[in-house]
Amino acid sequence: YFRAMAPILDHDRSLLAVSAFNDNGKKGQVKDPLRVLRSDFFPGLGWMMTRRLWDQELSSKWPNGYWDDWLREPAQRQNRHILRPEISRTFHFGTKGGASGNQFGNILGEIYLN
Repeated sequence: YFRAMAPILDHDRSLLAVSAFNDNGKKGQVKDPLRVLRSDFFPGLGWMMTRRLWDQELSSKWPNGYWDDWLREPAQRQNRHILRPEISRTFHFGTKGGASGNQFGNILGEIYLN
């Protein structure tokens, strides 16, 4: 998935990142394993950005924590979009630790995988 999406990310400056996760990808709500969606929401699980974006813009101001929320802020996103699959390619399996204290564990457990 990432290998296929990397050239698109490299050439489309209107993109912030490519994610392999769909927050709304619950079983029964998704069906097309080939569909990729363009969104203004950064999912934060299983993603990539370009080295150019990292080197020229984000590395010097990267926060120590809550980087996913930080990337969602308009100052970082700058109206750029994120590509994500209809059916997730990655799974969040953590049940302890992390910034959210696993407050979304039950919801994330319902995500359908490709």
